[in-house]
Parts: sequence; C-alpha cells; structure tokens
Amino acid sequence: MKIQNLAIIFIIIILPISLVLSSYTKNRVETISMQSKYDSKLNDATHDAIKAYQVNSFTSDTSYYTNSKIRDIEASVNTFFYSLSTNFSSLGYTKETLQNYVPAIVYTMYDGYYIYSPYINKWQTDSENQDISKEMSEQITEQHTYENNGKMYGLKSYVYYSCRYRKNDDNDVTITYSLDNYVQIQGKIDGKVVSKYGYLLSNVSVNGESISYNGVEIPEENTTILNGLKENIYVDGKLEKNLPYVKENGTKYYLKDDGTVFSVLNGKSQVQINYDITKFTNNKSAKNYYKEADELRKFIQGSSFLSSLTTNDIVDVDTGKKYIEDSSLKNPYSSITGKIFDFDNNEGIEAETSNFNTHRIDVIKNSIERNLSIAISNFNRYSDVTTDFQMPKLKDTDWDKIMNNISVISFFQGANIGGKVYNGYSVITNTMNEDVVMDDSIYIKKDDTIYDITDSELQNNYTGAVGIFNINTEARTGTDGATYYLPVTGKLSYNSIITKNNISSDFDGNLKKYVRDKLPNELKQTYYTALGRERYGLYRQKLEI
Repeated sequence: MKIQNLAIIFIIIILPISLVLSSYTKNRVETISMQSKYDSKLNDATHDAIKAYQVNSFTSDTSYYTNSKIRDIEASVNTFFYSLSTNFSSLGYTKETLQNYVPAIVYTMYDGYYIYSPYINKWQTDSENQDISKEMSEQITEQHTYENNGKMYGLKSYVYYSCRYRKNDDNDVTITYSLDNYVQIQGKIDGKVVSKYGYLLSNVSVNGESISYNGVEIPEENTTILNGLKENIYVDGKLEKNLPYVKENGTKYYLKDDGTVFSVLNGKSQVQINYDITKFTNNKSAKNYYKEADELRKFIQGSSFLSSLTTNDIVDVDTGKKYIEDSSLKNPYSSITGKIFDFDNNEGIEAETSNFNTHRIDVIKNSIERNLSIAISNFNRYSDVTTDFQMPKLKDTDWDKIMNNISVISFFQGANIGGKVYNGYSVITNTMNEDVVMDDSIYIKKDDTIYDITDSELQNNYTGAVGIFNINTEARTGTDGATYYLPVTGKLSYNSIITKNNISSDFDGNLKKYVRDKLPNELKQTYYTALGRERYGLYRQKLEI
C-alpha cells in the first residue's frame, strides 16, 4: 500500500478517533479534578460546622440541656452553609441556592441524632380552634412568613438509637443504646412497667464499700489535694484558679478556700448553700459508676426475659411483628449467636467483640440509615434541582468514625461537574466534646505533664498520677472575650499526644485490652477511676414511662 493511502486512512479514521479520545480524557481529568475540589469544599464546610458546635458547647454552661444543644446545632448548620457559600462564592451560590443541593445534614449525638432537612410546615388548626390559628398568625411577623403547607428547613425531631423486643404482652421493651455501653430499658417485664438506666459492665465486684473492676480496687478521691481535679474557671468577670470541683449530672460544683460551694450559670456564680462539702474530700463518683453498673447487671440477669434476649425477639418498627414470624419483612439486623446481654463473654460485655456491642452498632447504623434514606428520598419533592437524590452507601471507615464520637454527616448532590453529576458526602468527628467519655478520652496527668494512656513512659513513671478528661486540656475563652485559660493546667506530652510517636509497643489498637492486660495495677486504678468518675458526672436524660 502506498504511503499516500496510509496517510489518507490515518486522516480519515485514526485522527478523529485520537481527537475524540483526547477530548474524552481531558473531560474525565477535568471532572475528576472538579469532584476533588467539591469534596474538599464539602469537607472544609463540615469541619467548620463541627468546630462551631464544639466551640459553642464549650462556652455554654448549659450545653447538655436539649434546648441549648439545639441552639448550638442550629448555629453549626448556619456555619456550614456560610462556609460552603464562601467556598463556592466564585460560582455565585448563596445559602438559599445551596440548600437545593444539600438533602440532609446529620448530627449524631450520644444516644440519638438530629437530621437537618426540609419539611412541609403544618400549623393550621381546624374550624373549632380558629382562635389559636389567629393568635399564631399574629405572632408570626412579616419577616417570618411561615404559611401553612409552606416549605421550611430545620431540625427534625430527635431520633434515639432504639430497638424494640417482644416475647408476649407481658414482656415488651424498647432499649435505647448509645455511643458507649450506656443503655435505657423501658417497657413491660413480667407485666410490670419498668424504666432502667445505666452502664453495662462485666467483672465488677461489690463487697460492701469495697468495689473493684477487673480485679482493681476503685478508691474514693480527694479533689482538694489532687492536682488534676482542680480547675480554672472564668466566673463573675474574673478568672478563679485551682478550685476543687465535683461534677454531678452535667453540672460542676466548685469549692472556694472559704468553704463556699458554687456552680456557674451564664458566667455567674450560683452559691449552693446546703451542698454536702464532704463530696470534695470523699468523691464517690467512680465507685458509684461501677456499683450502679453491677446493679444493672443483676437486674438484667435476674429477668428471664432480658437475660435470654436474642435478635430473634426484635420487632419491626413499622408493622410491630417479629422478623422471624413474617418472611415478607426484610430484617436489617445481623443475626448473632447467643444472648444480646452476654455478660459471660471472656472479654466482658463492654468488649468490642461482644454480642452486645455488635448489636449496639447494628441498631445505631440501621436507625441512621433508615431515617436518612427517607429524608433524602423526600428531598426530591422539595428541591428545585432536577436530580434524583439518593442515599449513598457510607464506607465502613465512615461508620467507625460515627460509632466512636459525636459526628456531622453532610451531603451535597445534584451539581453538574462536567462529565457527571456530583454526589458526595463528608463525615467529620468531634473528638473533644462534653457529651461523651470514650475509652480514649482519659489522659493521665503526672506532675505538670499530661500523657496519653498508651505512652510508654507511663509504665515506669505513674506514682501520684491522676486521670483527667481530655477536654479539660482545651483552651477556653472568658465571657469578656479576651481572657484565655486552660481548665486544667499542664503541658501536653509532645511524644504521646502531639506526635503519637512514643506509643507503647504493647498497644495493638485495643485500648480496653491494653489497659487490662498490660498496665501495672496502680496505673490501671488511675485510669479506671477517672473513666468511672467522668462518665458518672455526665448529664444523662432519663426517659420516664
């Protein structure tokens, strides 16, 4: 074949194909680049949102109350949209425009979650209550025209991590789980209405006033002499330093040198006249934590219904039927072998591999997925964007984050990024918060240095150490906006907390097992006491029925 013929074939066939492939490759590269930029912008906005929630909760004396928490979350949502609109400013997006691309934002809390998404406003009353309707209309200003059946954006009702179990009419309970081993049990057992709450623990021994966990004696604490249990606090317009404190149900009580006991509300001291001052010298919070856990264990094991509870007893939330009794129902829960409350597990019921923990994760995951799928699916009716919004599949690594602390899950869908429609999400975790004390939330303070519990130096230098809540090492701002202080003074260990390059070679990632099997008894005692004290002092909502 002549060279001229080959040139013609190349020009007619090969060159167009090359041009098409080149154009396709360029478009793919631009699309991938655009997707990466969108991912980065979404991550940044979600990080700003969780940081705003953290800062607001730190500066509030009532952050554990529901109305205060909702306020902090709403402020966090505004931060998210402000950050997102700033990141997309070159494209001209405003908050109102961006809401058409954000089907939901989820705030996973300690024992449940909030979903921020649009809904149809329903406030109109029937003809018999027109006076109420008229009063509501008068109260709604021109700046807030919330018409009946109008589209609104806001937080949906709080959803608990709950699951229902039933054997018969006399044995029917709902159990609410949490990010750790705290549970709430409500319903009927043997025909009697019950409401039980507490942490689930194995290997607790109670003999009168002597209480031990994993063979380690749990002592009372004298907060007046323990350096880590004294705090700096900005109150009444000034900084008070090194005050002993006791935390009860989310509220801290401080002791002054003159014997005055006070709490803080909105930056003002609230003197507690009849407060039992012996709680500072004989703080029993840690002992009470383990004692009440043992009492809950005895209650569960003493009930033939609860002690034998399995995943076969789960009732479908919509139909009220058991999954094993109706083959048409799709069971979203994993089938585990044996009892849910497996106190006899070799590693303890609180272990990561226990039936209880496996099922707890299942309940949390199913609850979030179910309600989030509904919210995103319903978003198609509210958005002005012609996109079929769907729930993306979250990765296992994302669920690991969600299960281990307060988190924000944000979604951004429907934006055209060239060769495809963007469908992204972001999961950012808040590891420093007042809501939950995880296993890794406890630092060890020795003299003026604060260590991570896995620091290899601690195994030879722990005498006189005290365990502290890690959030107390975070800087705070006084109500004057100018005074910065640390609740607990001390320098963070550069090697174990900052760089984490001095971690013990015995640590394999399982913190419970490491503390139990590798640490000397005195250091274990310090850690277990701090964990019990801080968990017992948290505010825990108790749902009465």
